[in-house]
Amino acid sequence: MEFGYLLNDYLHRLNCTAKALADVSGVSPIQLSRWRNGSRRPSDEMLRRLAAGIAKMSDGALDEKEILDSMLDTLPETRRGGNGFGMRLDQLLKALRVRSSEISRVLNFDPSYLSRIRAGKRNPTNVAPIIDSVSRYIARRCTSGEERSAVAGVIGTDAAALEDAEDYRSALAGWLRSGTALPSPVSKDVAAFLEALGSFDLTEFVGGRRTGGDRERLAPQFPKARTVTGIRNLLRCDLAFFRATELSDSTERVLIYSDMPVLLLTKDPERTKQWMEAVARLARKGLEIVFIYNLDRPLEETVQMLGFTIPLFMTGRVHPYCLREGIRGPFRHLLKVSGAAALSGEAIAGHYDDSAFHLTYDAAKMSYFRRRAEALLERSVPLVEIYTEERQEALRRFLDEEAENGFQAAPIRTAAFRNITVQVCHNRWAVITKENAPRLSFLTRVPQMIDALERFNM
Repeated sequence: MEFGYLLNDYLHRLNCTAKALADVSGVSPIQLSRWRNGSRRPSDEMLRRLAAGIAKMSDGALDEKEILDSMLDTLPETRRGGNGFGMRLDQLLKALRVRSSEISRVLNFDPSYLSRIRAGKRNPTNVAPIIDSVSRYIARRCTSGEERSAVAGVIGTDAAALEDAEDYRSALAGWLRSGTALPSPVSKDVAAFLEALGSFDLTEFVGGRRTGGDRERLAPQFPKARTVTGIRNLLRCDLAFFRATELSDSTERVLIYSDMPVLLLTKDPERTKQWMEAVARLARKGLEIVFIYNLDRPLEETVQMLGFTIPLFMTGRVHPYCLREGIRGPFRHLLKVSGAAALSGEAIAGHYDDSAFHLTYDAAKMSYFRRRAEALLERSVPLVEIYTEERQEALRRFLDEEAENGFQAAPIRTAAFRNITVQVCHNRWAVITKENAPRLSFLTRVPQMIDALERFNM
């Protein structure tokens, strides 16, 4: 938690004004205001005064030392005397979704002690054996293509450089012991995401080519049912599914779920364009399209995936959801169903050359796959709430109510994107606003999205 958010939380718990706390603590209200909005950080002496003031106003309910410790925990690791090891270890384990309890068993540490190392609250005097054990374990455990790509993104190298087990271990150990944490790889993906959002012109999209002419032109090319293997053939099946749906007379909503890797699609701009145009034609036809996301994947992959789909949410025809539980395990699945076709797929993680995808028009199979997709939707929650230009007043009321309850938003610097503003309330919500063509805002409460935006820095 950032210091300003922690301070606001204490004010909320004490049910007192900032001026009252400033008077009791012996600090100026102006200083306190700057600490709350994050524009300044207090000195150690000011921290002690604040801790004493908060303890006094709580009438003994809060311990002064615990308050001071909680404030120190929000400060940068360098100020607490650390060398960045805990920060890097935390970044690595988060990227791989490896739990502290698992690494604790490897190191024979108490899980709470390892958690304090990750948070920068403890700085081991001898990190060499920890680095050696962690790097060997990760190099042995995380060997799938997805996991190697995630590690490569974190430590700033190419996944191909980690093919050899010893090179993998050595690169990881070298990065863990280096004195400075590398920048988060997600920043470039957030930048691409904001750029796609800012450049999307809804007026141009709505006025685009109508599907009537397309249907006549494409009618002779109605795709055949098929089964293909290998993830490189997935786009071909995807486009066939979309085309069959577009050419049909059905108005049933389209349900789309996939936890397959998106690297093949996002690495090739032409493939991404073809895929987006196929979805756009369904939206222009007037179909309702529901995306169900599984966010249990590397954060940068989630941002990449949203980068080429979220502009379509502005049409009002495309609705994003995410599963409440996101545990994938070793299996990967794909499920897409419309009133005209169904596309299903399965694979084992890391063995995508042996994946299989089935496109069918069989009524009984389509009915079965629709029931499965609807069941997934029942286990999902909205990924974002969309506020159109007409609903901006409702968003302002929400933000005002949050501010009154002590939940202030911190602006994220997006100077490179003049059309985009971002506000984040730590661990609570984030708002992305596109200022024109037309003005739209997206409110998300999904932790992965909030984390990605908080880590973004232009």
